[in-house]
Amino acid sequence: MSFKRYSVLVYSILLFFCSAVAVFLIFPKEKQFAYNFSIGSPWLHDDLIATSDFPVYKTDEELQSEKDSIIRTFVPYYVNDTSVAFKYRNAIKREIKSIEDDKLVNLALSEGIPLFTVEKYIRDLKDFGFSLDTLLTSYYKQGVISFPDSVKKTTAFQFYLYNNGISELSYGYEYISTKQLTEAIEKLYSDFDINAVDTATGFAIKSMIKTNIVSIPSNIIFNVQLNKQVIDSKTSEISPVSGMVKQGELIIRKGNIVGPSENRILLSLKRNVESDSKGISNFLVSSGSALIFLALYVVLFIYLLTFHSHVVFSFKDNTFLTLQMMLMIFAVYFVFAHTDFNINVIPFALFPLLILTFYNFQISFIIYLASLLIVGFFAPNSFEFVFIQTLTGLVAMFSLKKNFKRRQIFITVLFVFVTYVIITSGFLLIKQGTFNQEFLKEFSIYGISAFLILLYLPFVFIFEKSFGFISGYTLIELSDTNNPALRLLAEKAPGTFQHSVQVANLVESVVRELGGDYLLARTGALYHDIGKSHHPEYFIENQSGNNVHDQFDFEESAQKIISHVEMGAELARKYNLPKQVADFVTMHHGTSLTKYFFNSWINANPDQIPVISNFKYPGPKPQSLETAVMMMADAVEAASRTLGNYTAESIENTVNKIIDNQLADGQFEDVDITLKQLTVAKKVFSSKIKNIYHARVIYPEINKKN
Repeated sequence: MSFKRYSVLVYSILLFFCSAVAVFLIFPKEKQFAYNFSIGSPWLHDDLIATSDFPVYKTDEELQSEKDSIIRTFVPYYVNDTSVAFKYRNAIKREIKSIEDDKLVNLALSEGIPLFTVEKYIRDLKDFGFSLDTLLTSYYKQGVISFPDSVKKTTAFQFYLYNNGISELSYGYEYISTKQLTEAIEKLYSDFDINAVDTATGFAIKSMIKTNIVSIPSNIIFNVQLNKQVIDSKTSEISPVSGMVKQGELIIRKGNIVGPSENRILLSLKRNVESDSKGISNFLVSSGSALIFLALYVVLFIYLLTFHSHVVFSFKDNTFLTLQMMLMIFAVYFVFAHTDFNINVIPFALFPLLILTFYNFQISFIIYLASLLIVGFFAPNSFEFVFIQTLTGLVAMFSLKKNFKRRQIFITVLFVFVTYVIITSGFLLIKQGTFNQEFLKEFSIYGISAFLILLYLPFVFIFEKSFGFISGYTLIELSDTNNPALRLLAEKAPGTFQHSVQVANLVESVVRELGGDYLLARTGALYHDIGKSHHPEYFIENQSGNNVHDQFDFEESAQKIISHVEMGAELARKYNLPKQVADFVTMHHGTSLTKYFFNSWINANPDQIPVISNFKYPGPKPQSLETAVMMMADAVEAASRTLGNYTAESIENTVNKIIDNQLADGQFEDVDITLKQLTVAKKVFSSKIKNIYHARVIYPEINKKN
């Protein structure tokens, strides 16, 4: 094993170990109930008999119903604030004094009103002030209250008046409402002729009265803090227990359906068992969870090492897949531990879709399933949770697999939601036998989860940029012939461009048949010869009669041909082509020889030893199935153009000879390709070449005499 592979293997082991430790640290360390059950399902364990007395707890719904009843029938508490009347009376006195001192006197002096007339109105104003103060004193002594808007019949309104630790039940008719006080002030004002001094002064007095009427304060006040304390006290007195189960009492028999009553008793038993830490070793409980997660990660690692070893020996793949697992696990942990949301609101189907975009189905599903088995420990009903999310994830992957049209993501969202609805309906009908409000609540949660799958496209973009991946969406964009690099090739070297299109069709057909990434293969094939746009005249498909190589020696011509690989790599960097596509540029000739010029040099110099490097492409050799097929297709398409007679036999012989020579030359030694795949590739190439160069009907000309 090379040092690089050894270091990656060590990194993979450490990464898996650290992931297992992280999961262990966030996993609850409390003792777990020994039985699994769900309402509406049969009890699959032996007859369950109570080993000790334990209380039967009320459900959350029952407790909430009792709390709601207390709040609904609650009689509010009010207090008498004696400072209110004093402050309000003083405020009005100050304003009347201000009008008396300023407005009337200034008016008399400025407008020539007789002083005795002004003095009369001043006396009237003082009388009004005195009467108003007397009215306020009397009313506030009896008590002024502002009734809540919800109270329709104020006279029958009940409340407790709290004073010095004593609460006295009172009724609304015993007190003055703010509305009654307003009406009394308005009547008092109308009985005095103080608004007739003149328009300006009367308006000032009236404005003062209206302003103070609008903001009439109550001295019998609703005390928010006191009411909260009383309500909290009453709700805290609610008993969480609705009954008791005695030791030796049969709880449920094996095979019986877990109904609502049995479910409540079992939940109470579960709560009692998990809260009883007597005789329980936290170390042993932690050891149990550690063994579970260690076993899961070891099996997952062995699976990947056995069937997908390229993942284990890749820094990037290890990091990405582990990140996906941890994102799902920590998302569930955060929602579970720090929010009141149902964990099903998380878009679980999004995770396998993101993995499937860059890896095959087997890897995507096993990583998703392993993650679900872990997060299932945080779900209220583990079996139901894993069952629903596994099937939904499969439906999502089936829906989106190898379909890179953006509208498909919306179809996937619909499929996922429908799957949620169908499976959840089944479980709810098993549990409850009917549709109710709980049914709609579950649908809304799963609807949000399905809708959040629309985050797929932004996440694909983020992971592409972060990890150097390439998705089908990017490949489709790159395969557009309006891309600047392809447009340059079409303009500068039209013959090469047509050759590239033909090769792309051949490569796609073969790779699709072999089960490879045909979209990557097609896109890479379109770009494999972009270097020829630099000096298109060096290549026969772009020449129109004159061959520029007639003026060069064979070695120089070979170097000019070979240079298109280096120029293609430079253009790939210039146009920011992904590495996966740029590999087709550098690998499509591997380390093969420019046979035409090499053989010509040998024939011209029979007594000399050639410098092989002058005729050899720099490589590297193909590193993947797609680039290997690209090398075959490039040579096959070029050779097929030179055939004098397009018969089935000549085409098959040419295809077989080219691929066999490449295999013998060691060009495929870095590719995991079998002889069976090579045989399939030869058949597909032969079939496609026959279709391209099939015989055509010669249209007859019309005889002149006709």
